[in-house]
Amino acid sequence: MTDFDERFRRVLERRYGTLSRLADAPATKPELVNELERSRSTVDRAIDDLTDIDCVTAENGQYRATTTGRLALREQTHYREAAHAVQETTDLVNHLPADTALDVRLLDGATVTMAADHAPDQALVPTIDIFEQATRLRGLAPVVLNLYPDLISKRLAESDLTVEIVAESDVLSTLPDIPSLSDESLSDMDDLTLHESDGALPYALWLMDTPDESYAGITVYETGGVAGVLVNDADSAVQWAQAQYEHYRENARPVSVPDM
Repeated sequence: MTDFDERFRRVLERRYGTLSRLADAPATKPELVNELERSRSTVDRAIDDLTDIDCVTAENGQYRATTTGRLALREQTHYREAAHAVQETTDLVNHLPADTALDVRLLDGATVTMAADHAPDQALVPTIDIFEQATRLRGLAPVVLNLYPDLISKRLAESDLTVEIVAESDVLSTLPDIPSLSDESLSDMDDLTLHESDGALPYALWLMDTPDESYAGITVYETGGVAGVLVNDADSAVQWAQAQYEHYRENARPVSVPDM
């Protein structure tokens, strides 16, 4: 990276507000002083810095953002939004292994519910609320809690819910041992499709469709139970989660109850 590259990045960070204003419309220095509530000397330095990196130019006594300035502003805005999304979800994602491949699209605008020491299962409430309205559930299951099979089996018995799960082999072998399930009850669940993953799954990723909305999220576990849950209904988050789920499903094998 050259010295100019470094200066370019520093100026974009420091003069973001001024460049944002000039990307909206040209302005004079007095207008910038008034609208940005900055001193004349601060505005002078900001204009000089932005002009020096070709992001602002003067025209008829006004200053405006150049094409370079607009492009740089767009990317700087994306970076700021991504950094904010990561910062907002850090309490949850830091419970995942450091090499976990997550995308900022899942994090941006997400709602995070962390487990409380005295009531760790409370973190599951947002997910359960969505599940009660869901018509379709797809998910990756690296672990299993007794609560989930019980909820799924009840919903499958009483509604038009369809469920498709990609699970690790140890999870599948555990299902018949859960009190609310048995080989017979599993066999009766016509709308339940199981797949055995080809290796370990990175996280408990899920997608749920309701009559009004689609949701994506991850449930994060730690030793002894749930650490927290992230939920996002943004189209970009759902699309990313769907692509991840389909990747693991394509590399998994369908499993019938007698095989378990």
